[in-house]
Amino acid sequence: MAYGKIYIADLSKKVTDLFNELIDAKKLNEKEFISSFKEKYPKDYDLLVYEWEFKVHAFKKNKKGHPVPHPIRPDRILSNMYRNYYYKLIKKPKIQKAKENYIKRLKCEMGKIGYKIKESSLNKGKFSVIDKSDSKDIATDLQYQELKKVCNQLMDNKKKGGAK
Repeated sequence: MAYGKIYIADLSKKVTDLFNELIDAKKLNEKEFISSFKEKYPKDYDLLVYEWEFKVHAFKKNKKGHPVPHPIRPDRILSNMYRNYYYKLIKKPKIQKAKENYIKRLKCEMGKIGYKIKESSLNKGKFSVIDKSDSKDIATDLQYQELKKVCNQLMDNKKKGGAK
């Protein structure tokens, strides 16, 4: 048995606009998002309810034991939507900004002890650590976590070597 999935036109734009409105009103939370979505886009919410009712009917009608996923309630869909967009619009940019700031600090710290951090022009998010004295690569194609480890090791080695 095949049934069509309901698609809401311009969903990403609608949710982004709703997030911006709730942020401006300082009311961004899950319950407020769900109630605002229902209020602002009643036809879209009705589509979600219609799809859920259709899937519930198909689920109950399934007598042959074929695996059919249990339908997700419309409010649960909106809750998941809120969490996904919260990560995408709020949390991820904050994480990205924190990483950029940490890399800037690392570049300064490493510069003080004679190393240079260079971001790869080909692979976005990859870094190289270069010794300033002879311009040799210490490590290449490092991701963020690997870069942190290498830099911490180099700083620890410099401190131990400098303390002698």
